[in-house]
Amino acid sequence: MCISAAIIAGVSLAASAVGTVASIDNNNYQAGMLKLQMDEQRSQLREQQKFEELKAQEAELARLEDYRGLREANLLAIAGSGVGQNLSFLGGVSASDEKALKMDLGNIRLGMLGEQNRIANQIRVNDIDVRMAKSNAKSANVAAGIGFVKDAAKIAKFYGDNS
Repeated sequence: MCISAAIIAGVSLAASAVGTVASIDNNNYQAGMLKLQMDEQRSQLREQQKFEELKAQEAELARLEDYRGLREANLLAIAGSGVGQNLSFLGGVSASDEKALKMDLGNIRLGMLGEQNRIANQIRVNDIDVRMAKSNAKSANVAAGIGFVKDAAKIAKFYGDNS
């Protein structure tokens, strides 16, 4: 093989190597950026979980305050009326109110748990996306390496046959 053919073969091989390295670097960069993005989103979702829990606690406390205020007002009204025999009636109403309160508090907690579960599911989906991106990058890197070997073999064959 003459020197100019060897130079052309070397330049072709170098160009293929540069393209392969650039492809691998790009694949790794994209997978890394997706991981950073998902890490940030995970952090935001964890904060949202905490916020949802605090919001539910505040709603529970507000319901309890309303219930206690209403109960005290009812007791004061009965006491002020001087009708003691109606206390048994108030006991029945109070039990009904307590049941409604418990259901209301249960619904608040259930809503909060549902939202936290949705957030946890989103975090899991994001983690799967990151693992898939890393796996795809590895596969693309292997394919780029195989492509480089094929290019090198073609260049060697072409210049070997033409020498």
